Amino acid sequence: MPSTTFFNLPETKRTTIEAAAIHEFAAHGFEGAGVNAIVAGAHIAKGSFYQYFADKADLFQYVLTLVQRRKLSLASTLPPTANSRNIFSYLRWLFQLELLFELREPELARIEHFAFLQDPDNPQVMGGPGYFNDLLTQGLLHEDLAPYVDTLLAANVLGGVFHGIGRYLVPLLEDKAAAIASGSVPITEEPLAQNLLDNLMEILEAGLARNPAIRKVFYPKEAV
Repeated sequence: MPSTTFFNLPETKRTTIEAAAIHEFAAHGFEGAGVNAIVAGAHIAKGSFYQYFADKADLFQYVLTLVQRRKLSLASTLPPTANSRNIFSYLRWLFQLELLFELREPELARIEHFAFLQDPDNPQVMGGPGYFNDLLTQGLLHEDLAPYVDTLLAANVLGGVFHGIGRYLVPLLEDKAAAIASGSVPITEEPLAQNLLDNLMEILEAGLARNPAIRKVFYPKEAV
């Protein structure tokens, strides 16, 4: 994490460095990002960079904390789920948050996507396989899911969908995207966004939900 020297900088200078790092990592990912480009964008000497951060990886991990902080801030603006004990109700809320994050913070969302591709199990990345596996396991216990669901396989699928769905849904929103991104229209009140989320949940529920008709295929000898 950054040194005390970095945190003692004036806020405007810290913000400038953060913005330069976010822009570079969003454009090129961790591997492709260059320290030279970051220091040039931040208008600081390269020697100063190493007074603030141990290396590029140190800065990247710090930027991921900014991603988490901003996403949690956005989460607080969304109404709670209608049924917090139902996994599909929570998943809908979670995907709505991810779509909102993609619209409001496209550079941070892209950085999180790069981090997910680099290491899906990174604890600083929301929506990895481990996170979804724990969630799906709870869904099995609450009997929201079909008992034949392979939670680890489903968790990996959900992780990929979670980190990729925004780039698919945003273009479908067309002019509505700008209104949601600016905050002039809450995502919860935009009909097209809500319809797209409903369609997504229908697909997920068709594959994961406890469904007697589907269960007969897997357990034909059982009386369902």
